[in-house]
Amino acid sequence: MAGGQSGNEGVWRVLTGVGALCVGIGLIAGAPFLNLLGAPLVIVGVIGLTAARRKAR
Repeated sequence: MAGGQSGNEGVWRVLTGVGALCVGIGLIAGAPFLNLLGAPLVIVGVIGLTAARRKAR
């Protein structure tokens, strides 16, 4: 799986992970600004990851 990654797929994975981390910390700490920061990152990261996987096929 890691061998078949395109160059951009890793970037999209990191972006999705950072966004998910922000959302998780925001939910645990009760900090809504982290949720507002992390949610768009997750959405954009998942869309980018999906597009990168389709392009790799």
